[in-house]
Amino acid sequence: MWLADTTCYLFDLNGTLVDSSPVHERAYRHILGREYPHLLPGFDYRAIAGLATLEAFRSLRLSENDSRHCTLLKQSHYREAVAAGAVREMTGAKAMLALLKARGAVIGVVTSASHASALKTLDATGLAQHVDTIVTADDVTETKPAATPYLAALTQLKADPPRAVAIEDAPSGIASARAAGLNVIGMHDETVRLLSDLYFADFAAFAGALA
Repeated sequence: MWLADTTCYLFDLNGTLVDSSPVHERAYRHILGREYPHLLPGFDYRAIAGLATLEAFRSLRLSENDSRHCTLLKQSHYREAVAAGAVREMTGAKAMLALLKARGAVIGVVTSASHASALKTLDATGLAQHVDTIVTADDVTETKPAATPYLAALTQLKADPPRAVAIEDAPSGIASARAAGLNVIGMHDETVRLLSDLYFADFAAFAGALA
């Protein structure tokens, strides 16, 4: 199996390595409830999961200025939640990264989060020590589902796509990885199973496949 030859693992962050999706959803709902309460009844977090925050607000048909304003408010609200300990690693994430590093793999995080939010999240959960590079929404001209974030990570790590894999929990991230020519492991959300080359419900199952 191609997984045995994989030497570069590129992980999505929110919803994949860390259990932050509920915190992000609450942050979006808090800001919308304060700024645009009429949008709350039709708000569906899954529809924007994996998108950069600015793109998410744009998709709600806010003006550019309003989208940028809400982005800053939402990011601030999320970072306060991280500082308060509301975001934790997905069960087994830290052990998974340590296992991969012990096997000689390189590890990247490819996320639509801002650079500041991603670093705060990785530091707060203790995952940062296992990560070789981070590509965030602030580091690229196009975010997921464009190929740009994964291509940037491959370049930074000097990795060949055939020996690399993306680990994702959302369709936009999978589309980004596919566009970059990567195999994809789907995790945590059954709805991405059919979009992925391999699917694991949790990190215990993922680790078991490497045994």
